[in-house]
Amino acid sequence: MELKLDEQTLVTNFRALPQAGQKELADFAAFLVRKYRDAEDLQVAEPENSCKLKKEREVRPEAASEPLFTE
Repeated sequence: MELKLDEQTLVTNFRALPQAGQKELADFAAFLVRKYRDAEDLQVAEPENSCKLKKEREVRPEAASEPLFTE
């Protein structure tokens, strides 16, 4: 796994913390992930100039009769 320099610094600083500090930092990171993931969900907007596709299967009786074989 390749990490950027700032990511490597974060990992190094995290490992230097005592176990209680690591747990507190991990809990806070999880809180931030939830916070920003929820904010991203709210920002997703529907495009104004689009239409929804039908999810129904199209019935094609001409294709259901016999399979087509070629030599």
